[in-house]
Amino acid sequence: MLTYLIIKKGKLREILSIAFHKAGNIRKLEKITGIPRATLSAYHTENRLINLKNLEKIVKYLAIKFPDKEIVKRLPPNWKQVKGGKNSGAIRKREGTFEKQMLLCRKGSSRYMKLWHITMKKLSPEKYYSSQFEKFKKIGLYKFETIGKIKVRNVLEKEIGDILEKIRVDYKYETLVRVGKKVFFPDFFIGGKVIVECTMWRGFDKAIKLKEKIKYLEKKYKVYVVIPKTLNRYYKILNRNLVLGPDEFVPVAQTFPKL
Repeated sequence: MLTYLIIKKGKLREILSIAFHKAGNIRKLEKITGIPRATLSAYHTENRLINLKNLEKIVKYLAIKFPDKEIVKRLPPNWKQVKGGKNSGAIRKREGTFEKQMLLCRKGSSRYMKLWHITMKKLSPEKYYSSQFEKFKKIGLYKFETIGKIKVRNVLEKEIGDILEKIRVDYKYETLVRVGKKVFFPDFFIGGKVIVECTMWRGFDKAIKLKEKIKYLEKKYKVYVVIPKTLNRYYKILNRNLVLGPDEFVPVAQTFPKL
């Protein structure tokens, strides 16, 4: 006989959303799992309790492990015959677990989000990183604007953007670039071949992080790092990639493909 599960609010909807995305649509997921579309839809809207057998089919397809701590309660096989035919919400209220479940949902939200991040990074990395970066950009401080009306973070990025626009070099600002399993959002991406990073950070730690980043990017792209001349001593480990200030960048930019 089947065991039915009461799962933390929102969790079942999230798992089904990920499964729909991976399969392409609900019809394909039906064929893959053998679970009827109507049942899958009811799980997604959380209008029906899921049984353990169907949950195992879905998480097996997603190649993830469903944490037991996300399960609030396992109902006995005869739960539908409980006196009065109460629905799951009423059962929880009668047994005094409803308020406790709501508290667990709030406490478990961080664990739930952690699982969501892990799953999305595995199944749809480009969509995941793009959406996360867009959220980050909304709270970022883009105080400057190039002559082409592109909002950037600092005065050095503005100067580099202005140079590229004046000599009619097409670029993408902070767009997604993928190298193997690594995802990056370089400051300037030019012609699908060149990456320009700008930094005004005063310290050796930034140079070390950039060196690690360049190690991956150079597998596919030519990489330049533009810094103010006064910061040269911090970035000497990047010498072959360094461009000291906007004036030195101009002749470099002249080699880029024009519009």
